[in-house]
Amino acid sequence: MTKITIDSPEFKRVEKNLLLENFQVNKQLALKAIDVVNSKKILTPTMIKEALNLEKI
Repeated sequence: MTKITIDSPEFKRVEKNLLLENFQVNKQLALKAIDVVNSKKILTPTMIKEALNLEKI
């Protein structure tokens, strides 16, 4: 799997889908999420909730 970056088509697709749902992620949180995905850690619902509530991963 290729590494995801803030400019990659994969990220842009996710960003567009979030915007269609009236949900915007700030750049700092997006970069943290990209780091987690690129590190091949398993994303859990708890991690996502923490990120949204506390803006950290």
